[in-house]
Amino acid sequence: MPDIFEEIVTLRREGRAAVLATVVGGEKGSPGKTGFRMLVYSDGKISGTVGGGLLEENVRREALRCIADKKPRLLEFALDDASADSIGVLCGGKVKVFIEPIQAAPTIYVFGGGHIAVPLVQFAKALEFAVVVVDDREEFASKERFPLADQVKVGGFADVTKGVDFSEGDYVVIITRGHAHDETVLKACLSKNRLPGYIGMIGSREKIARTFSSLGEQGISQERLAKVSAPIGLDISARTPAEIALSIMAEIVAHRHKARGSAG
Repeated sequence: MPDIFEEIVTLRREGRAAVLATVVGGEKGSPGKTGFRMLVYSDGKISGTVGGGLLEENVRREALRCIADKKPRLLEFALDDASADSIGVLCGGKVKVFIEPIQAAPTIYVFGGGHIAVPLVQFAKALEFAVVVVDDREEFASKERFPLADQVKVGGFADVTKGVDFSEGDYVVIITRGHAHDETVLKACLSKNRLPGYIGMIGSREKIARTFSSLGEQGISQERLAKVSAPIGLDISARTPAEIALSIMAEIVAHRHKARGSAG
C-alpha cells in the first residue's frame, strides 16, 4: 500500500486536485474493510484501494464528482442484488465510504522582502500557507533570507505580478519599500481578469487615499478598489515588524475562515 498521507502532503504542496476516499463502515463480507483508503486524482487515476472491483469503480466515479463540486459526502453501497441501490456486488450487506476533496494549501504572495516580510513568512508557514516572496533587490529576495519560502522571485514588481495567474484561493500582501512600488503592485493585481481572493496593502490612511485616487484616475474601478484591505492587518496596536506581521496574518486567517474582524 502506498503512503497515502505522504501523497496528500505532496498534492497540497503542488496544488493538485484529488479526493480521499475512506471506508468508514462495512458489514461482514465487504471487500472494503474499515480504514481502507484510496486517492482519486483529477485524471481518474487512483492510488490505494477501498476494496477493488465494482465498489472501487463506483467510488472513483463519485470522487470525480467531488473534485468538481468540492463537497465531501458519505456514500453507502448495497452489496447484494436485491436492494434498489445495489451495485451488483454479491458479497451481502452494505459498505460506507466517506469522500473528501484534498484542498491545496493557499498561497500568499508577499510583495516586498523587508523587515515585516521575514516574520510574516515564518507565521504563514506555521499556519500551513504556501509562500512566494517578491522583491526587485537580490539581497532582499534570496533563499538565505527566506529559507522557509516556497519560492523567492527577483524582478520588477510589475513584471512579476503580470506573470502570476491568481486564483480565488490566493492572498496578496503588499509591503514594498515605497508608495510608488505599492501602487505598481496594486495596479497590476487589480488589472487582472481574475483577482486573488484577498489583497492587502500597508500604509497610512492618507497614503492609501492618494493611491486609490491615483488608480481611479488610471481607470481602476471603485468596485475593484473596494476589494482591497487597507490599511492591512487587524488593529492590535502593532508597533514592531513581528507585531505588524502578526496583525496581517490574523486578518488573513479571519478572511480564510470567513470571520469578521475590524481592519486596523
